[in-house]
Amino acid sequence: MLKYLIPPDARHRTYRGRYKVGDNPKLHEVTLHTTVKEVADKLLREIHEDAQRESVELIPAAFTRKAKRRPLPELLDEYLDGLQKNGRSADHVRIVKLRFLALAKGCRWSCMADVTTRKFIEWRDAQTDYQARTLNNYYEAARAFFNWVDRNYEIPNPLKRVENLDVPVRYPQGPRAFSADELRKLFDIAKPQRRFFYRLMAFTGLRRQEAKRLCWGDIHLDENPGFFLRSEATKARRADWLPILTALASELRAARPENWQANMLVFRRGVADPDTLRRDMAKVGIPLKDNLGRPVGIHTFRRTFISQLQKHGVHSRVIMQLARHKSLRLTDWTYTDTTKLPLAEGIESLAAMAAPVTPCGSPLGIGQTAASLPAKAPQISPRSSPLISGQNRVLVSKTVQVEKSGSAVVASEVVATEEDCPALAHAVHCIQNSDKCPGWGSNPQDFRR
Repeated sequence: MLKYLIPPDARHRTYRGRYKVGDNPKLHEVTLHTTVKEVADKLLREIHEDAQRESVELIPAAFTRKAKRRPLPELLDEYLDGLQKNGRSADHVRIVKLRFLALAKGCRWSCMADVTTRKFIEWRDAQTDYQARTLNNYYEAARAFFNWVDRNYEIPNPLKRVENLDVPVRYPQGPRAFSADELRKLFDIAKPQRRFFYRLMAFTGLRRQEAKRLCWGDIHLDENPGFFLRSEATKARRADWLPILTALASELRAARPENWQANMLVFRRGVADPDTLRRDMAKVGIPLKDNLGRPVGIHTFRRTFISQLQKHGVHSRVIMQLARHKSLRLTDWTYTDTTKLPLAEGIESLAAMAAPVTPCGSPLGIGQTAASLPAKAPQISPRSSPLISGQNRVLVSKTVQVEKSGSAVVASEVVATEEDCPALAHAVHCIQNSDKCPGWGSNPQDFRR
C-alpha cells in the first residue's frame, strides 16, 4: 500500500499519514493536523501526489515551494544574519537592508513568487531622482540576495539576465593626487595638529576612518617601525602590517605623550573633515578642481601616496601591498593619477632607437651626425655578394650558387655589388685581403664569427 491514514490515539490527537514514493522503500510520515477523516484523507492524497510529481521533477521540491510563499522580509533577515556571521560590517548590513526593502516596496514584491524582471525594469526606468550608479547599487544588493536564495532554496534568480546601467566615467584621467608643491603648501598653512594628520595621511596611505581609529598601541617605533592595523579598525576587516617612513617615525615619537596607553587614540580631538581641507586649500591658492574637473577630498592623500610610489618606480606588487589592495587593477587604475607619472621620461627612453639612420642602414651613434661620417669607401671592382636575401638590406632576386674551390669562394652570379652599400664593400674587401685585415682568416667559415 502506497499510503494510509493513522487515526488519533493516546499520544497523537490528530490524524497522521504514511506514504511511499515510487520504488523507494523509504516510508514518509506526516502530521495532518485534523481530526476529521475525510479532510485527513484529502490532505494525505494531495501530499502524496505532490511527492510523486516532485520525484520525477514535474514540480520543485517542497522546501522550494514553501520558500516561494514566505514573506521576503523573513528571507532577508536570514540572509543578513549570514552576512554578519561572515564578518560583514554593521554599516554594510544596514545599507543592504535599506536598499532591498526600498526596492521591494517600489516593485510591490511580497514574496519570491512576486519577483519578476519586468517589475524591476519598470521600477528602474521610472526613477528620475537617482543616477545610474545609485540604481546599479540597488540592483547589486538585490542580485546578491537572490543569488543567496538560489543557493539555499533552489529558486532561480529572477534578475539573473538584467544588466547594469552604463555609468559615465566620472574622471576621464582617473583620480586626482596632490603634487609635491601642493603638499608643501598644505603643510605650511595647517596648524600643528592638522599638519601632523595631513603628513600621516600622505606618507602612509591610511583611510580617514582608519586614522580616526588609530591607537598608540598600534604604532611600533622600536627596531622595525610600523603600524599594526587591527582588523576591527580597517575597512576590509583584515589585520595588516604597514611600515613607517623613517622621517615620519621621528614625528610620531615627538607627538606621542609620555603617559600614553595602548588604547589611547592618536587623534583624540578627531581628524580633519573635507570642509576643513578645502578651507586650508583656499588659503594657499590650491584649486578645489583641477583642469580636468577632478575635485579634492581627504581620500586624495591616499591617491597621492600611491601615485608618488608609482612615479618613483616602486614595483607594482609592492605598491599593491602598501595600499592593502586585493587587486592590482584597483591600484593601477582607480588610485593612480596618471598626470603625475613620468610620461615624458618614458618616451625619452626610446631615444636610442629613434636615432637617425645612415645611408647604409646603420643608426648613428650618440653625438654622431651625418656630416661626421667617414668619406665614401673607394670604388672596388664589383664582385659577388656572400650575403643571403634580406640580410643587411641586400635583396637577392635569384638563388646564389656558391662553389668551394680550395680557400676561395666563387659565386656563379652577381646579385649585389659593392657599390650598393659601402659597408658591404668593406666587408668583401676584408675577406679578399685577409692577410691585410687582422682577425680574418682564409677559412670561409671565419666570416660567420
